[in-house]
Amino acid sequence: MSSAGYTALARVYDRWQQSYGKDYSSLILPRLLGTFHRHGIPPSTLLDVACGTGTLAVQLARKGWAVWGVDASAGMLQAAQRRAVTTGLPLLFRRGDMRSFRMPVRVRVATCLFDALNHLLSVRDLRAACRRVAAHLEPGGYFVFDVNTIRCFELLWNGTQVVERADFTLILQTGFDPRARTGTSHVTVFEREGKVFRRSAETVRERYFTPEEITGALAAAGLTAVERRGFNFTPLRKAGEVKDWWVARREG
Repeated sequence: MSSAGYTALARVYDRWQQSYGKDYSSLILPRLLGTFHRHGIPPSTLLDVACGTGTLAVQLARKGWAVWGVDASAGMLQAAQRRAVTTGLPLLFRRGDMRSFRMPVRVRVATCLFDALNHLLSVRDLRAACRRVAAHLEPGGYFVFDVNTIRCFELLWNGTQVVERADFTLILQTGFDPRARTGTSHVTVFEREGKVFRRSAETVRERYFTPEEITGALAAAGLTAVERRGFNFTPLRKAGEVKDWWVARREG
C-alpha cells in the first residue's frame, strides 16, 4: 500500500485535522451511530481497520464499545497508543496491513473510515482487505466503511493546499489521473524545532473504485452490501456527494 508509511503526516495529522474546526472522527461519529441504530446494533465489539491516530476508537470506547484497532503506519499507531494511555480506556492497537492483518478476536462490527480503502491501488488488494475483514467478523456481523467518489477526486484532488500554523506548515500538491483512476498527493511538512523548521516529505496515492468493484469484492469475501449512501463532509456544499457510505453484512 503506497501510503502505509504515513511518517511525515503522522506527526501533524491530528493538528491538521483540527485546523478545519472538527476532526473527521467527530464529524463521522453521528453517521456511524445512526447506522448502528438503523441496523439494531447495540454497543459490543468493534475492530477499527486503518484506525489512524485512534480518535474514532476512543470516542466509541467512551460509548461502551470494546475496541481493537489495526493500522499499517507505526507513526499513526504511536499517536493512537499515546491517546489510549491518556484516556485510560481499554483499547488495544496492533500494527498490520489491511490486506493481511490478523487479530486474536472476532467482532460484531468492523469499520474502515477516512477513505482508507482508497489507499489500496488494485481490485486484487481491495478483495484481500475485504477477506481479512470478513475473517474477523462474527456470523451476521457488519462492515461499515466510506470511500471517495469519482466526484471527490475530480473536484478535490486537483491543486495545492497549504495549512499554516504556529508549529507546522503542511503543503499538499494533488492531482488525479482519470485514466488510471488514481489520485496522487505530494506531501511536504515543515515542523518547528526551536527557532528552525524541519522539512520532511512523502507521497500518498489513492484509487477510485466503482460501486460494482466494491460490491464484487464484498461478495467474494462472503459479505453482502445492505446500504450505500452518498454524503458530503466538507464545508463545500456545492461539491455534492464526495463520499459513499457503505454497510455490508457477513452471511450468517
